[in-house]
Amino acid sequence: MSEKIYDDGQISIEIDEGEYFIIYDAGAHQIEIRRDLISKSDAESIIEDDKKIDGILFRIQKDLLSKKINPYHSNI
Repeated sequence: MSEKIYDDGQISIEIDEGEYFIIYDAGAHQIEIRRDLISKSDAESIIEDDKKIDGILFRIQKDLLSKKINPYHSNI
């Protein structure tokens, strides 16, 4: 069972079985909701300073691309 620990209206962070997930719209022209695993420290950074969201999302997208996963399509 997941527990939402952060929600700013654009992104949210959940804890699910001890793992942290960021939920966000990755689409440019249409809604593409993604749920991606993040570290506890990334989650804490976002909660403390929402200006860090863009850098963390950029890093997630770059990592997904390196794994040949399209970061701009929904995974839920």
